[in-house]
Amino acid sequence: MFLTVNWLNSRLLMIWSFLTFLIRKLDPEIAHQLTLKALTLGVHPRLKVLKIPPKINYSKFSTIPGIVAGIDKNAQVIDKIHFLNFGFTEVGTITPKQQYGNPKPRVFRLEMDKAIINRNGFNNLGMEEAKKKLERYRKINPVGSDFVLGINVGPNKNSLDRINDYQVLSENLCKFADYITINISSPNTPNLRDFHKSELLEKVIKAVKKGIFNSKSPNSNIPIFLKIAPDISFKILEAIINKAVQLKVTGLIISNTTIDRNKNLQSENATKIGGLSGTPLFNKSTSILSMSNKIIKENRHKLCLIAAGGVSDAKTAYVKILCGANLVQLYSSMTFEGPLIADKIIKGLLALMERDKVNSIDDIRGISDNPEDAMQIAVNGINYKK
Repeated sequence: MFLTVNWLNSRLLMIWSFLTFLIRKLDPEIAHQLTLKALTLGVHPRLKVLKIPPKINYSKFSTIPGIVAGIDKNAQVIDKIHFLNFGFTEVGTITPKQQYGNPKPRVFRLEMDKAIINRNGFNNLGMEEAKKKLERYRKINPVGSDFVLGINVGPNKNSLDRINDYQVLSENLCKFADYITINISSPNTPNLRDFHKSELLEKVIKAVKKGIFNSKSPNSNIPIFLKIAPDISFKILEAIINKAVQLKVTGLIISNTTIDRNKNLQSENATKIGGLSGTPLFNKSTSILSMSNKIIKENRHKLCLIAAGGVSDAKTAYVKILCGANLVQLYSSMTFEGPLIADKIIKGLLALMERDKVNSIDDIRGISDNPEDAMQIAVNGINYKK
C-alpha cells in the first residue's frame, strides 16, 4: 500500500510539473481555469502535512501560508487547497450579483519580473452561486475546522448602494466563514479605494457588522479583516488603523495590488493597466506592513496582520513575519513557483528557525523596524548585526 501511494504521488507530481510548464505557455486566464479544473478533479499531489502554527486567539490556523483571494473566486476548490500544505484560503471577491468583470484580455504575465498585472474587475458568479458551494463544503467541514476559510466581499461595479452591498454579503455569507474580508482596495473597480477615507470606511465596517447581526448566525463574533491598498500615505494608514481599532476590526490584510510601476520592470506587459502583484510588489507592500506594525506597537493596539505581496519563498515569508505579519498569503508565486510553493516555504521557514534557534515563530514576529533590516536577518541570521 505504501509503495502504491508513493507511486501515485510521484505520478501526480510529474503531472503537476507538466501542467505548470504547460500553463505558462497559455493565456493566463485559461491557465487559471485549467489549474482549478485539475484541482477539482483531484489531480494534485498529496503532501506530508507540515505545520508552523501561529499564536492567534480568534481562530485556529494550523500553519502560516494561505491563499489570497482571487485564485478561488467562486469557492470551487476549498477542499483541495489544504492538500498543498496551505493553512487557510480566502474565496472571492464575491459580489451580490454575478459580474463578468472587465473586458478580456485582463490578466498579463510579466515573465522576466515574476509578476502579474490583472484588471479582472471582481469577475465572479455572484453571492447565490457561492452560497450553494459554501453550503456543500460546510456540511462536511463545519466552521472551526482545522482548515480556515475566509470570505472576501466587495460591491458590484454598477451598484447604486455599495455600502448596502457589503451588508447584504455579510448577512448572507458570514455563517460559512471563519473570517470575513472587506475588500476596499482593488484598483480595478472604479472609486473603490475611496473607502479608505475614514468617514466612508466607518460606514462600510458598520454595514458589515450590521449584516452579521441581522444574520442571527451563531458565528456572530466572526473576525473581520480590512484588505487595504499599498498605494496610501502614512497619514491614511494611521487613520485606517485608528478606525479599525475603534470599531473592533480583527486585523488588516496588507496589501492588495499596486497601480505603481517600478522603473526596473523588464517585461513587455509592464505598461498594461491594472493591479501589479508578484515580486515587484514585495518592497512596497512590506513597507506598509512594517509601518502598520510600528503604529500598532507604539499605541499598544491589538490587530492581526496578514501579509500579501511578493511572497515567493521562505526568506520573503520570514521578512514579512519579522515586519509584523501573523500570517502570509500567496498568489503570483503559485504561477511562477508551482503548486508546491507552500510546502517549500514551510520547510524553508523551519530551516531558518532552526538556524536562528527560534522555538516559536511568534517570538520573532515584528522585531524588525524596516524591511531592509528584516531581509538582512533572513539572509544572514538573527544576530547579523553582532
